Amino acid sequence: MENNSRRNFLKLFATATGVSLIAGPGLVRSAFAQEKKRGAAPAAGAAPAAGGAKELEWPVVVPGKDLALAMAYNHNHAEAGKDAKTDKKTDKGTAWEKRFCNNCSFYKTVGKKKVSIAGKDVEVEVGTCTIFPKALVAAEGICNSWAKKA
Repeated sequence: MENNSRRNFLKLFATATGVSLIAGPGLVRSAFAQEKKRGAAPAAGAAPAAGGAKELEWPVVVPGKDLALAMAYNHNHAEAGKDAKTDKKTDKGTAWEKRFCNNCSFYKTVGKKKVSIAGKDVEVEVGTCTIFPKALVAAEGICNSWAKKA
């Protein structure tokens, strides 16, 4: 009584592994070249470049709305109200007065953009924040999720 299923499986596995080792790198290079040619974002696992023109087209976070309300985000640090979560002198080793989006670990500078602050359109430095996906925050802003840069 012959049972070749294990032997056939091992042959098939060895063949598939060999083919993937030989053809794999070429396929990956080809895929990255096509993505680069189209101008698309890199594949998952590759770090996107920060500070591009695409990000400047993103909307600016509106203080007091949705996630910004939950995070107590404000474009202007001076206008932001301190609360129990953010007014701890020893919290994260940095005093409230020295906490801004631009020195937070979640922030990456993108460029300058017009933002409405206190009813006036002002051109300020903006950047991306991992807390607010596909939106920009002001460099001089602040929220409850501030984290010291390493």
